[in-house]
Amino acid sequence: MLQETQTALIASPLPGLRYNASFQAMVQDWHANSVRLQVSQGALEYEYENGLSAYTDMVRSAIAQARAAGLIVFIAMQSETYGCTPYENGALQRLPDVHTQHSWAQLLNSRPSGPPSDHGTALRPIASDKGILLEIFNEPNTSTACNTGLPYPEANWTDWATGCGTEPNQGMLPLAQYVRRLAPNNVLVIDGDRSAGTFAGFVVPSGMPSNLAYTVHPYDYVKGSVSASMNFWDTLFGEFEQSGHAVIVTEWNEAFGCRSDPNQAITDEFLQSYLPGHSIGMVGYAWDAPYWTSGYLVNSYAYPGNTPNYNVVDPNSSGCPQDGGNELLQEFTTQATQYRWP
Repeated sequence: MLQETQTALIASPLPGLRYNASFQAMVQDWHANSVRLQVSQGALEYEYENGLSAYTDMVRSAIAQARAAGLIVFIAMQSETYGCTPYENGALQRLPDVHTQHSWAQLLNSRPSGPPSDHGTALRPIASDKGILLEIFNEPNTSTACNTGLPYPEANWTDWATGCGTEPNQGMLPLAQYVRRLAPNNVLVIDGDRSAGTFAGFVVPSGMPSNLAYTVHPYDYVKGSVSASMNFWDTLFGEFEQSGHAVIVTEWNEAFGCRSDPNQAITDEFLQSYLPGHSIGMVGYAWDAPYWTSGYLVNSYAYPGNTPNYNVVDPNSSGCPQDGGNELLQEFTTQATQYRWP
């Protein structure tokens, strides 16, 4: 979440650097090349409706500092309750609508409404920076949005694209078209249905703009055996990528699969072979533990003096014998020199 990123920005810049110790650790020690910020649709729309800018300025400042550190930035529009977005029609919003459009209009306004960044330079408009990717709506779910009452039905791609008819401008297609008009050059990142769980049976709808990448969040990626898991991945997103579409994993959490993957053979296959073999990139989102357990991918933002004190940890609460966090770090560090943003 953006608040966690703001916490990471507290430390003073090291001598000779325009960014702080947290981003230095990410770039120099991990060889990281990207960071994903989830931003609040509710807060952005509130400022849009009321002519305010404090939260918007904070978002833009965080983005500017990450870019100054040399990081590619993913901006994910978050509508869940903890993102301060009110319920719609008594339920959690699970498809974008006109409120989502207002939020993007607020963030992408090319006229910086706040003070310059902490580095003393003017904030660069987001829409003029190709190093910023726009994940236009986090985890759409047509079954919740359209009140089907089924937790995991087959993806309804018609409703996903154009909505349930309950809200103005509802659906991923009108939102993609709207954001493209605001940001002609940025890559747009499009989440699949079932909370970014699948692209099974998906055909890109007519009118979807170009320069897109598609994203999945494969939390439930372990399916009994390596072969069964691979077949599962193929169905959900591998075959879609193989048909010629760019796919990125922007959320994933290894801890969910540890008990059913005790030797991490499936995790190894997923991380070391399947994703690289399909040219699917991955953002290490809380990779090693959900927020309610004892460990995090980065579990400390305390920086005594100029020394970053961060850890990649595996709490082993799920019974995994391997340190999954360090495995991810080692793999990412090795691969980082081979894959560079064009």
